[in-house]
Amino acid sequence: MALHELVFWGKEFRLWMLDVSPNLFFLGSYAYYLDGPFLFLFVRALLYKDFALKRVDLLHLLPLALYAFLLVVAFYGLSAADKVQLIETQHIAYSSPFLYFDAASKYLRVGYALFGLALVWRYGLRLQDSVANINRQDLVWLKAMMLTILLLYCLDALLLTVKLHGLVTQNFNMDLLNDLGVSAYHLNFLAINVLVLLKFSRFDTVEAIDSETNSGQDTEDAMTAEWVQRIEQGMQDPAVYALPNISLDKLADALDIPARKLSQILKHHFDTNFYEFVNRRRIEVAKARLADPAFDHQSITDIFYDVGFNSKSVFNTFFKRMVGQTPSQYRETSRREPDGGKGIFQSH
Repeated sequence: MALHELVFWGKEFRLWMLDVSPNLFFLGSYAYYLDGPFLFLFVRALLYKDFALKRVDLLHLLPLALYAFLLVVAFYGLSAADKVQLIETQHIAYSSPFLYFDAASKYLRVGYALFGLALVWRYGLRLQDSVANINRQDLVWLKAMMLTILLLYCLDALLLTVKLHGLVTQNFNMDLLNDLGVSAYHLNFLAINVLVLLKFSRFDTVEAIDSETNSGQDTEDAMTAEWVQRIEQGMQDPAVYALPNISLDKLADALDIPARKLSQILKHHFDTNFYEFVNRRRIEVAKARLADPAFDHQSITDIFYDVGFNSKSVFNTFFKRMVGQTPSQYRETSRREPDGGKGIFQSH
């Protein structure tokens, strides 16, 4: 795309391209029909571990194929002299059908960015079904990345909208077009560099999940006393609930229960999601330790790390929401309560 813009607007590059072959002039423009689908497929592959390319994904190439066909009719079919004249005079930049081609590619990119953003939002909502320790920074980075890309794509689309208005009215506001064009290039360069810097300096790997939501059609089969008992017994083991990077798949492997059935049982029997289920158990164990004088030698920090939390702020927030007190307040008051540390699970 950068090469296309240089050739399209840079006089020296344009003349160089004409010396090589005018047929190469639009070569870089094909990228505008590819970066949207590639962005969408990249987000799907990043977020969903069961992602795989399918034949239906070839439909993403349909706009590109249509664009290539239209170029054959509107440009490649012209004589060499007509091609050179269009390029040298830059008439090609402000005339139909080339302006319509350009606008279509820019609007298509906005659509793909919106679909990508929707995937990220859906992923954030479903993450609690699969992960106990959610990395909020990754979610922030993903949403910031998609919103920034959407903003940049919208700016490009706005530039083309102004051009289309000029084409319809036969009055191009060149000052506005120049300002929008230069601003778009600078913002693209700045935003991409900031996102790359943040990704490699502040954020960890994104936790991929299953793309399909769990249906309830197999729930009665899964919700047997044996499954439920195995889950309750398994959650007595610190090697299970206190694992900092525990996920739905890892818990399912440890309990020898299919991951989807486990998710169904948590939802329909325990009336909760994976994130709440595991962290509720951790809080119960933390409560028991805070209330037990035998653990007075342990600080609150030691306790929340021991039960599986990897963030003090997450532990304090979850504890306050579940117990109604901060951990330090609970430690001071619970000694007067004979069942201070007990909950839905027997503490271990």
